[in-house]
Amino acid sequence: MFLCFILLVCSTCKKPYTPIIVATDHHYLVVEGFINSGNDSTFIKLSHTALLNSKTINPDSGAMVTIESDKNDTYGLKEVKTGIYSIANLNLPTERKYRLRIITLQNKEYVSDFVENKITPEIDSVFYKPLTSGVQFYVSAHDPTNKTRYYKWDYDETWTYFSLERSQLTYKNHVVSFTDPDSLLAICYRHATPSNSFYVANSLALGQDVISHFPVGYVAASTGRLTHVYSLLVKQHAITEDAYKFWQILKKNTEQLGSIFDPYPSTSLGNIHPVTNKDDIVLGILSVSTETSKRIFLSGRTLPFYVPPYLGPAYSTDCKSGYIPIKPESTLPQRLERTLSSGDTLLTLGVGDPITHQLIGYNYSTRICVDCRVAGGTTIRPSYWPIGF
Repeated sequence: MFLCFILLVCSTCKKPYTPIIVATDHHYLVVEGFINSGNDSTFIKLSHTALLNSKTINPDSGAMVTIESDKNDTYGLKEVKTGIYSIANLNLPTERKYRLRIITLQNKEYVSDFVENKITPEIDSVFYKPLTSGVQFYVSAHDPTNKTRYYKWDYDETWTYFSLERSQLTYKNHVVSFTDPDSLLAICYRHATPSNSFYVANSLALGQDVISHFPVGYVAASTGRLTHVYSLLVKQHAITEDAYKFWQILKKNTEQLGSIFDPYPSTSLGNIHPVTNKDDIVLGILSVSTETSKRIFLSGRTLPFYVPPYLGPAYSTDCKSGYIPIKPESTLPQRLERTLSSGDTLLTLGVGDPITHQLIGYNYSTRICVDCRVAGGTTIRPSYWPIGF
């Protein structure tokens, strides 16, 4: 989870408002994540706030991060990536409360309140409805014990896309060969976690603990993500009333100002507090719960509206195609090396003589038009991807 400043001033005039705080970098500690008390990994991200007009994220590396129970159990997290700390498979006892303790490399200490361990019910269903120019996703869930009441959802998305041109040939070590089927660069899978993809709801107004048809994400056709196969993974957490109020405020700020990764003017918010210096401000709220999830797939060809292709940075005008004749063969190695050695150009197809059917040359094109990975995806098929999609 990412902690933002609560907006202090709302202006109705159209002139942009630039608060004085823009010129001051307070370097507040920001804590994102939750304690996964089940059998999945816990990830805690530490960073520092930046200026209001800055897009820089400042990770906090070298900290000591531990989880403590109200029965004096202690679990240490390891830094797995700069500013990201993790521990796997906690499987914490449900009857205990837990808190987070952080000691930064600068020897500043922060500790959260003890938080109850919430058990998250299963998701009943995830489904979608095509709208005029996009798809709206929904989630339904319930807790037969009537103990959850406050829910939070996040989602990850994965989609497939194709390169503009297909390559069947590989040039390596001065040799042209047919590309191995497992190494083709034509189809990619791209994964994303939208920065503002969190949703909260409660069932307090109902006699039963039920959430029905709650909207959890919208994908516009214009993004190109729905062109071929699109998958949404919805992750559900049971949260406390305090966490629900926190996320409600954060969601409101997000809708007004943009991404939750934008820094905001604020007051102190959350359940994490400074120990070393009581005047320090730390932005974060800790939740403890198990996580449940459900994945859904859809095929773009089933949608009742036009979906443009997802091409990333590659457009047809960027493709600089060419042809390398085999003859004269004495200079072919030099010509191949000169054209292909930089890696910015890739072979696409072999060209045959229509009469003799013998190979007479090779076509090539710009990498961004041939290698789908340039648009940010990977050719590695996810383990959860269904056969035939």
